[in-house]
Amino acid sequence: MDEVNKIRNAFRDGATKHELATRFNRSWNTIDTIVESSAEEREALGTRRNRKATVVTEKVKSAVRELLKQEQALKVPRKQRYTATFIFQELRRSGVYSGSGRRMRDVVREIRAELKASSPVTFLPLSFEAGRVLHIDHGEVLCEIAGERRTSYLFVGSLPGLALRYCQLAPVKAREAWGEFHERVFRFWGGVFADAVYDNDSVLVKQILGTERAQTDFSLDLERHYGFRSRFCSRGAGHEKGAVENGVGFCRRNYLAGLPSYPDWKTVNAVLEQSCRQAVGEGTHYRTGQPLTELLHTAQTRLAALPPQRQWVRWETRTVDSRQRVTYAQHGYSVPESYVGKSIRVAVGLFHLTVYDGQECIATHPRQYRPGADSLLLDHYLPQLRRKPGAFWDCAAVQAYDFPPEMTALWDRLLVRFTRREATQEFITILLLGRLCRPDELVKAVDLALSYGSVEAAGVAHLLRQMTTEAPPAYDPNWLTALHPELTPSAFQTAFNLDQYASLHEEVSAP
Repeated sequence: MDEVNKIRNAFRDGATKHELATRFNRSWNTIDTIVESSAEEREALGTRRNRKATVVTEKVKSAVRELLKQEQALKVPRKQRYTATFIFQELRRSGVYSGSGRRMRDVVREIRAELKASSPVTFLPLSFEAGRVLHIDHGEVLCEIAGERRTSYLFVGSLPGLALRYCQLAPVKAREAWGEFHERVFRFWGGVFADAVYDNDSVLVKQILGTERAQTDFSLDLERHYGFRSRFCSRGAGHEKGAVENGVGFCRRNYLAGLPSYPDWKTVNAVLEQSCRQAVGEGTHYRTGQPLTELLHTAQTRLAALPPQRQWVRWETRTVDSRQRVTYAQHGYSVPESYVGKSIRVAVGLFHLTVYDGQECIATHPRQYRPGADSLLLDHYLPQLRRKPGAFWDCAAVQAYDFPPEMTALWDRLLVRFTRREATQEFITILLLGRLCRPDELVKAVDLALSYGSVEAAGVAHLLRQMTTEAPPAYDPNWLTALHPELTPSAFQTAFNLDQYASLHEEVSAP
């Protein structure tokens, strides 16, 4: 309308229609319409009075109305109501409607209001006491861990109203992941909150009974250990914990944007924790401008003391198969040969799996998540390999083991000195010596054995015994005489006196 007024005013001031068409880049017909018509005529432009609808007909409206009335009669839950897209597709398929999906959305909205089947969404202004409530939620994140592209789960703990967030990444969203995150989030904030707010996740809630929740044993165990009270959102009302809903999106966009790649889970979680600390240390509140460190300090004064640290695990009972493995989630974990056929207990943590025989820990493994991957410890198979040396290099545990360069060099030297079978038996015996010392001590002993030329198992064992003394041995060019004292000058005296040759040499050399 501003341009219309400018054209009309310029025409009154004496500008010709040609000049106006050129100045405003309009056709002569448009200029004619603007300067010759009245205000009422201009408002009526583009409308057609008494025109019948050809797309949204009464038949279309009646069809939409019938669907929505049926929905009301069946008392369909809110999340399962007919969407405008569903109604659009149904009416298009039946030939009742031929218009666009956008126009159908308008029609559905109008008829829902007519039937009073919808009401405007309203929200209450909320204010949370700092340090009283913690919101916890998780969302999916695509990332690359150890070269493998996988869907992971970003757990976030947010303090509502304070813009304070903490996040960690987990390979699963099972209860061991929830337990691990609770342990970390409370220690990150420096205490335990009075209330924790969640969705109705099946890990925490086993049944919804109206406004009440039947919590799982795991959820109750969390409450008992940390001393907080659980609160759960209404069904389909995730906005009741909007702070953490926004927090999941914030952490995903700012800390894990694109397709980030990390060598392992420990590294990615260390990076995420550092990012959260940096955000708190450098950030200010989005409304008040108050430093987040001050808000965190205020919240921490209201937190309860931390309980003793706890490892959250899932206990399972498994039987050891003939390949010395227990299986969990289609991954194999090795145990010593003596446990084959026995029933043992397995503690499944988020990143580790520990095997127990009664109260005795018999093996600890990194938990496997890559499809088809097993965790086989070479030491568990050495006694069996000693009886079957021909299968040594074909054993999966051997192929998965990363031998240090010193051990590889030792194997090459043994092959020169012995037949392949004898070399393998000596090599296995040397590997078994690792049960008597730390791995680095065995590697050092092998390195010394290579220097001395004594690469047999007996020689390596002798060096290990020497290394248990207060003064670990270093390379000594007189090592042979140290091992065989009978060859020292004090024990072996020559029958010839060489002093005469020395004096003769001095006489010849004199000028």
